[in-house]
Amino acid sequence: MESCLSDLRHSLRILRQSPSFTIAAVAALAVGIAANTAIFTVVNTVILRPLPFADSERIVSIARAGGGTAAIPMFTYWERHNPGFEDMAAYLPGSSMNLNGGDKPDVVAATRTSRNYFRLFGANPILGRTFSAEEDQPGGPRVLAMSYGLWQGRFGGDPSILHRTIRLGGAPYTVVGVLSPGFIPYPASDVWMPLQADPESTDQAHVLLVCARLPRGLGLAQANAQMAVVGRQYVQAASNPLVGNDDQILVAPLQEQLTGNIRPRLLILLGAVGLVLLIACANVANLLLARAAGRQKEIAIRAALGARRGRIVRQLLTESLLLAIAGGVSGLVIGSWGLRALLHLMPGDLPRVQEMVSIPALDPRVAGFTVLLAAVTGVVFGLFPALQVSRADLASVMKESGGRAGSGLKHNRTRSILVGAEVAIAVVLLCGAALLIRSFAAMHA
Repeated sequence: MESCLSDLRHSLRILRQSPSFTIAAVAALAVGIAANTAIFTVVNTVILRPLPFADSERIVSIARAGGGTAAIPMFTYWERHNPGFEDMAAYLPGSSMNLNGGDKPDVVAATRTSRNYFRLFGANPILGRTFSAEEDQPGGPRVLAMSYGLWQGRFGGDPSILHRTIRLGGAPYTVVGVLSPGFIPYPASDVWMPLQADPESTDQAHVLLVCARLPRGLGLAQANAQMAVVGRQYVQAASNPLVGNDDQILVAPLQEQLTGNIRPRLLILLGAVGLVLLIACANVANLLLARAAGRQKEIAIRAALGARRGRIVRQLLTESLLLAIAGGVSGLVIGSWGLRALLHLMPGDLPRVQEMVSIPALDPRVAGFTVLLAAVTGVVFGLFPALQVSRADLASVMKESGGRAGSGLKHNRTRSILVGAEVAIAVVLLCGAALLIRSFAAMHA
């Protein structure tokens, strides 16, 4: 323990004595780590983090195998004959509508939902209530519920908003509820109106998204098998010739359905910024090698005084890890700033983008990723220079004069080889990063 503290103190003293080198190395690492931190934050939010609903792992999407939407007759049949799903709900994807009722009209995102939607996603009203069964019937009253953000931003948090009539899309609607601020809806929406689907409808336009909650003990395989039976029964019961082969029903986790298309794009982008970090590691490793050439006499003296090669390698690795830690802390700060800028560049249809606006500044998983990344980075760029320097021939180094140590023809040739190798590696990595980004752009298009 004492020897480790001694290495740490010596490393801090060495780095303080070379501020230009320290700043250059930390800056190179900070840029690479910041890029990885920002992209990993997106990957963590979109792919790894559970959906922000209670028991979100049991929420599934139900759709035709050939498409992600369903027709109204299909949904009403599924709802009546479903194999024990909890809180099956349907909703129309959000659309833009003009909202009047304040100082000036606003354009808001509106979604039509069946009455079970709010219970399915655990949306509790902070004021009023959600929709009743009578309000979700065809020809029912025009009512709406609004988000907490719209209530605060447009109506100033006025509690008298309940039972007030406002005009949405040119039609009058009565406000019956305001949802809690913690509710992050899917799809993103500002107001909700009852779906009011006609159970006798024969309209085969596939416009509805359908979700349900799996009962405990019912797996995906069982749910798909049971819904296959329901699908065949629906086709046999329907007299409409447009039904076709709508008996193929797919039950899948909602998170998988949401992120299935974006997952490979984000992983490609994460791979690209990983290559950028490797370039930073190559740069810092070359700086360490060039700097170590001037420290060979110091290393030789330590070896002559009895320091073993393992102790020398540990000392040099301690310096590398200190640089990596400083680069990691700087990268975490820069990455959090970069994420805010990245949010403005992201496409509007990116799943769960609204969650990224409210993520904490220091997410534990992201912080852990950054710490691990910094530690691995420190070993990657520090191990090779440490092994090279500790392998130096003690006798030949000690014969050189202090003024010529590290400046002979052999050292110049070594540095030239290292610079050439670094450029070659950087070119390969840059080409790989460019190809990954090109693939990302092609997939996004």
